[in-house]
Amino acid sequence: MRDNLPIPLRPETPGEDPAGAAGPEAMKREQGQQQQPEHPELPRARTAARIVGLYIPLGLVVVQLIVFLAWLPRLPDEVAVHWSGAGVPDGFASPIVPLLMFPLGGLVMASLFFLTKMMDLQAKASPKRAGDAWGPMNRLVPAIVLSGSVLIFMLGIFTTWMQLDLADGRDLEPNAWVSILPTLVGTVAGGLGYLAQPKLRVSAAVDADAGAPLELAGSERVAWLGVIGVTKPYLWTMVIALVVVVASFIFVLSLRPMNTVIIVVNGVLLALVLVLTVVGVRFNVRIDERGFEARSFIGWPVLRARATNIADVSVGEINPFNEFGGWGLRLSVDGKIGVVMRTGEGLRIERRRGRPLVITLDDADAAASALATAAKQAQAEPPPAAAPTGGDT
Repeated sequence: MRDNLPIPLRPETPGEDPAGAAGPEAMKREQGQQQQPEHPELPRARTAARIVGLYIPLGLVVVQLIVFLAWLPRLPDEVAVHWSGAGVPDGFASPIVPLLMFPLGGLVMASLFFLTKMMDLQAKASPKRAGDAWGPMNRLVPAIVLSGSVLIFMLGIFTTWMQLDLADGRDLEPNAWVSILPTLVGTVAGGLGYLAQPKLRVSAAVDADAGAPLELAGSERVAWLGVIGVTKPYLWTMVIALVVVVASFIFVLSLRPMNTVIIVVNGVLLALVLVLTVVGVRFNVRIDERGFEARSFIGWPVLRARATNIADVSVGEINPFNEFGGWGLRLSVDGKIGVVMRTGEGLRIERRRGRPLVITLDDADAAASALATAAKQAQAEPPPAAAPTGGDT
């Protein structure tokens, strides 16, 4: 093992001092980052996102409230406010309940649009990031908000319309379309909302540290060991997810008559959240002549990048929420695989074959240098006999 400097696979930029002092070219790049012009399509993308994820959902809330007020005199004293999975009404309340419940749900859903603002603020707060960034998550969040808003709107309008001029909400006949129709319309609306936004990806200038592999003697081999530990954002995310899923599972179990399909779906979801919580508690990282490996402390899952398959290694700023929509073991919309537990510096691995890997690591500079060295050695020599047979994952 040798002391490492932050050195990449790609060559040094002319004019830059390898010891870290900024030469003329580096100073020009820094000035370019600070004065990075806005992408010409970015204003249109922002406007489309606001229309899809904020203006339309808020408009639906207003329309729903007006319709409910107009229909209020025609509703029975008690209306159905909950249906079983088979479409049988099993919960009843005053008409004031849906009058408040559905518009309030629509407002909560519309407020989720501001998650995109949180992503922008987190990205701009980074000292190594200059300019604006826009990616698949900025397009996906408004579409999800629109989908949920349309589902709530359709559920409120459809179930209220069914009860107009009834003497009692208990006279309502079972109707399986109560849940099917709003879900279908909401899903279609979300897909259309996603497609209606420009397919734009703008990467803000990021100061990525890189350098040349270490010069080793013929008998020397590079090795680096590290740990990806659990962080507060990850813990909070998984605890909230567990609380929501457990509460949903308990509620489903309390419904009568019981619906086996819904119980199974909720049970599978609960098991999935539990598994993801456990496997993400700690990943053990090893870098040696074979390449990169991050293995969960329980033995699975395992992420690998063979040294012969590594195209580039760099250290850069990682924003889990902006790039992956959250923390933990993640797959981004644009295909990256990440083990991301915090915002900050981390390792980015480009593979010749396979998805890119993004890993948040302490001492990422040393890890990048070790992996760049291993890649250089492996690509210059035949692979060692001890190389793993499982390939990259």
